[in-house]
Amino acid sequence: MHAALTLLDKAIEMGHRELAHLAAGEVDQAEELAFGRDTMLDEALSDESLAEPAVNNLDSLMAKLLELKDLQAQIIDEASRLRQDVAGRLRRTGKEQQRHAGYGRSTRPVPRIQSRFISRSS
Repeated sequence: MHAALTLLDKAIEMGHRELAHLAAGEVDQAEELAFGRDTMLDEALSDESLAEPAVNNLDSLMAKLLELKDLQAQIIDEASRLRQDVAGRLRRTGKEQQRHAGYGRSTRPVPRIQSRFISRSS
């Protein structure tokens, strides 16, 4: 179980770095850390890591898992905030494009109405 605790500590540290990258808007680095953290959690919670007889470490294992749960909630909140920010920017960009298209239409010269009929007086 000592190996599981060590791996969970590393996963917690990776989660904090992932949260920092998300807060900075560095999504690619956060994604790499998320996949690494997932692999580390799978390894920490595997049967081999948890099979070691150490009953006195169950409390510390439970504390680490609860800390990971809270950290995951923070990561999800930050990712949701970032997604909403990106969605807002996209909406604003769409409105800007509409506005610029409207300016473009209003500044183009409007052709005079031309009749297809020929006037005899001209």
